Amino acid sequence: MSRSLVQTVALAFGIIYLLVGVVGLVPLVGGSYTQTNSNLLGFVPINLLHNIVHLIIGIAGIAAAGSLARSKQFCQLFGGVLILIGIVGIFVNNPLNLIPIGGFDIVIHLVTGGILSYFGFVGATRPRAAVAG
Repeated sequence: MSRSLVQTVALAFGIIYLLVGVVGLVPLVGGSYTQTNSNLLGFVPINLLHNIVHLIIGIAGIAAAGSLARSKQFCQLFGGVLILIGIVGIFVNNPLNLIPIGGFDIVIHLVTGGILSYFGFVGATRPRAAVAG
């Protein structure tokens, strides 16, 4: 199967966010399966709701990767949402006392949101040529 670059990006970020969501539930690495705030790997603030959001992004990215149009929509939607969350995190570390989004999370959300937005709005969309081998 030949995937476009935007499909590959949606799949890669889907897998990454799914893994972060799963690891975020493991207390041994600083995760939390409760609404009690914790620091994943010692530096990324998370809680149960935050982990659920990561799982949703991950599943959406993996599901979107099968279609060029859905991959673009995934990158546009979640890229914009992550940039917005990063900006909000600059001013409010825990909006409505629901999800911790401050600290290093700000950088992660801004960078991943920027990458996804780029591929969703201006990235190459043609399928890559199959490599002979």
